[in-house]
Amino acid sequence: MIAVIIINYRNDRKTIEFVKNEVSKIESPHITVIVNNGSANLSDTCLSETINAGGRTDCYVINSAENLGFARGNNLGADFAKQKCDPDYFLFANNDISILDKDTVDRMAEKLDSIPEAGMIGPKVIGTDGRLQSPEPFVPFADKHILIYWSNLFMKCEKKRIRFRSDYSETAGEGFHYKVMGAFFMTRAKDFFDCGMMDPNTFLYGEETILSERMLKKGKKAYYFPEVSVMHEHGATTRKYYDKIKLRRMKFESDCYYYKTYIGTPDWEIAIAKLTYWLKELFKR
Repeated sequence: MIAVIIINYRNDRKTIEFVKNEVSKIESPHITVIVNNGSANLSDTCLSETINAGGRTDCYVINSAENLGFARGNNLGADFAKQKCDPDYFLFANNDISILDKDTVDRMAEKLDSIPEAGMIGPKVIGTDGRLQSPEPFVPFADKHILIYWSNLFMKCEKKRIRFRSDYSETAGEGFHYKVMGAFFMTRAKDFFDCGMMDPNTFLYGEETILSERMLKKGKKAYYFPEVSVMHEHGATTRKYYDKIKLRRMKFESDCYYYKTYIGTPDWEIAIAKLTYWLKELFKR
């Protein structure tokens, strides 16, 4: 049994389309759990009634007046699914995903089942610009938030691309990688709960990176499975409610939390990165 967990935030139309057009492609036994973040009215059943029209009974909507964010929302959905049907797998999916291969989810489950040391699995994720978005390597904090910016002063684009592995996703082969894209990935339910689920201290970014670290501590790794594909309309919901400056700040703050808490990055290094970040923001305005 697969439990599909979807976070909805004021984008009912997108979520309804995703469930009807994409989740319907899954042939394996499954249920769908939608966490309706920031629901204005807890008694509002519009989302549930629309999706379950026609007698459908395999989709559940959890209304939350508070916007729980990605990590806490997914944890809530996973807990609900465990109580409802005790699934074997969780598929965490954004509502801006198009499943390109009809048997994507079924093959992901089969592949994950065949690799005991894999704790999570992700397909090839293609952006609307045609570029691949997954998988990604581990990137040292200084590289990601300090050196890559100052390298603009002394490093040519080609050398910079090689030095910072900008094309990693484009050339990555099937197998274990540090992390897979958080917009669409699968875990065993047991592994998800064993590693402590997603970190509730994050809100919108860094969740899959932290989950990779939590899985590693339990001897599990992220597996990239490019034989199946999805397309990702990145930011379809977030861009509607957050401006670019706020999104960049949220992403940076999540990164600082992840590197400090899970990698042990020292405070002085984070302080330099914060100075670099604000300089970048200053020159962008």
